[in-house]
Amino acid sequence: MIDKETIRLWFGIFHGDNPLTEVRILCGKDTFSGYFTDVDTILESIEPFDGRGGIYSPMNEINSACYGRSQKDALMPKKNTTGDNDIVARRWVLIDFDPERPSDTNASDAEKALAEARMRDVAKFLKKQGFKLPVVADSANGYHLYYRIDLPNTKEAADLVQRFLKSLDALYSDEHVKVDTSVFNASRISKIIGTTSNKGAGTAERPRRLSRFMFIPSQILVTESDVLKKVADIFPEQEAPSRANNWSTSKFDLDAFIQEHDIHVVKRSRFSGGEKLVLDECPFDHNHKDAAILHLDNGALSYKCFHNSCQCYGWKEFRLHYDPTAYDRQAYDAFQFKRDYHTRREPKNVEPVKEDARGKKWLDMPDIAYVDIAQIPKIPTGIDRIDMEIGGGLCLGDVTILSGLSGSGKTTMLNQLILSAVDRGFKVAAWSGELQAHWFQAWLDQTAAGSANVVKRVVREATYTEDEKAIWYAPKAVADAIHEWLRGKFWLYNNDYGAAWNNLRADIQAIVEERGVNMILIDNLMALDLDGTASDNDVQTTFIKEIKEMAKKKNIHVVLVCHPRKEQSFQLLRKESIAGTANLTNLCDNLFIIHRIGRDFEKRAKEFLGDDLDEIIGTGELRKHLVIEIAKNRLFGVVDAWCALFFIKESRRMSSTKIDDYHYGWESDPTVSGIINQPAQRPEPEEEDIPEDIWQNNF
Repeated sequence: MIDKETIRLWFGIFHGDNPLTEVRILCGKDTFSGYFTDVDTILESIEPFDGRGGIYSPMNEINSACYGRSQKDALMPKKNTTGDNDIVARRWVLIDFDPERPSDTNASDAEKALAEARMRDVAKFLKKQGFKLPVVADSANGYHLYYRIDLPNTKEAADLVQRFLKSLDALYSDEHVKVDTSVFNASRISKIIGTTSNKGAGTAERPRRLSRFMFIPSQILVTESDVLKKVADIFPEQEAPSRANNWSTSKFDLDAFIQEHDIHVVKRSRFSGGEKLVLDECPFDHNHKDAAILHLDNGALSYKCFHNSCQCYGWKEFRLHYDPTAYDRQAYDAFQFKRDYHTRREPKNVEPVKEDARGKKWLDMPDIAYVDIAQIPKIPTGIDRIDMEIGGGLCLGDVTILSGLSGSGKTTMLNQLILSAVDRGFKVAAWSGELQAHWFQAWLDQTAAGSANVVKRVVREATYTEDEKAIWYAPKAVADAIHEWLRGKFWLYNNDYGAAWNNLRADIQAIVEERGVNMILIDNLMALDLDGTASDNDVQTTFIKEIKEMAKKKNIHVVLVCHPRKEQSFQLLRKESIAGTANLTNLCDNLFIIHRIGRDFEKRAKEFLGDDLDEIIGTGELRKHLVIEIAKNRLFGVVDAWCALFFIKESRRMSSTKIDDYHYGWESDPTVSGIINQPAQRPEPEEEDIPEDIWQNNF
């Protein structure tokens, strides 16, 4: 029996924008096909076939010329059905979970339960990687996840989808449930949801069931191809001989490597074309118990730990962890930097050499304790491009000045600084003379939540574009979790106590000493009430010297926001553009200037950078939204380094890629948060449905 209302819903979801579709019915050895543009004609045509066979349709957009085929608006014995060359573009990627069972039979309830559990595991994993919410369907004998994509119908897109499905197969298929890797082609048909499975005889143990929707997001958003590629790249690829791997041509002996380095494997399981080896723990964090090696029959290898903090480690890093000589020195140095950068550790206090209460006035070189520059405690900015340029982050004892025009992203960067510091075990306090406390909190919450955990609200009239009409924000349930995570780690100064520097200086010193704060943010200089006027150069010189001294004595990092002079809004900002005394930029240890990429910036930057501009900011879809210029970094001598970044509007994050998948520590299990506020839009089932709170808590 078909469910007409569910089929109407299916048509609206998959063909609402491009109504042409093919309906294909498989009845044993017979196949019937028809092309349709409206759901009522489809319902009328398929009703006589109900109970006779499986009813399917291609997911992706079909060339409108196919509507002119002989089976227009009617189901006929197999004619010319939709082929890959008939697909205009890829709009969906299907993940099909099928329980193992005898051929030509329906699944038992126990087999379906295993498939559902595996489907949920994969959905959680993909959400953690940055995927948008999927359409979830019970396909009668298994489960489907449909993710909205926007890809051309090219060989490259087919290869990407195929590798994506192979990665999921390698990670999640076992002897009970398989991820179907054959559904990668553009013209792949899938079950019309709302129709019945007609496999086998239909027994009490293995009944014929009606397919149905389980979850439909209130907004079906496109998952970027970069996110798809991130998962696809997990699938092992053979390593070509090169200078980096010492021109190795011999087949790698994985079992010998495991035995030599005493790597504990707790389970081995086969997938299509290879083997998965589950380890007892991740070598990069012994608390992680869900790491695995993927080994293809052709010798290709990859490594995967499912925890967010280990996303950066692949097979090369795994091998280098045990064998530092496996690759060249450059590869090992890059691995060491990555490992040190991503290892969360408590900040260390550097103890000064003491001879007496004050120490010597003049020091011989042997009197000075050697400090390994690579081991100086640093607070990562949370923006990898910046941290790589400046050696891993912001040094304790230093002062950073941040500048940029209004709307360039200064507050966004401050929010990421706060969250990155707290996430690495540092404590932060901020004074904001511009933002009210609730606005500061709301924007910080939005960045901490990430795209997967914010909601969208339309706030403007229809004359605006869809994005212009909307705002994104963290709902209360998410905000409450973020606030508890930040409790005792981040403090915002109460502006009711004023902006007098004398008072604020004393309060900063107190919170540093009493609560162990490691980083102070001051936003911004011109809003402070200094001992005179904020624009007085002598007063500013005294101020910058005071915070430099405070940073060194208290072993903290201070970030100071300084605005450019007003007339500089018509020029490309440079070091000399900062309002106030030149001693601000002369005495600071780091100077970051944020440039928002637009026509004005491109025109001015072209004169300064010439042909290098396009290489820095990218072109077409890869064109970035902003540039952070490292105008000065004292420790490593970096000047005029340009780091172009994307701006993720949903989460107000800066990112070197379009992927917004970093999960801060407030998500004790990043895989289960997210669907907390989006009601399902699906028909009321005839039988009791899965309660919504199950999806909210476990998806």
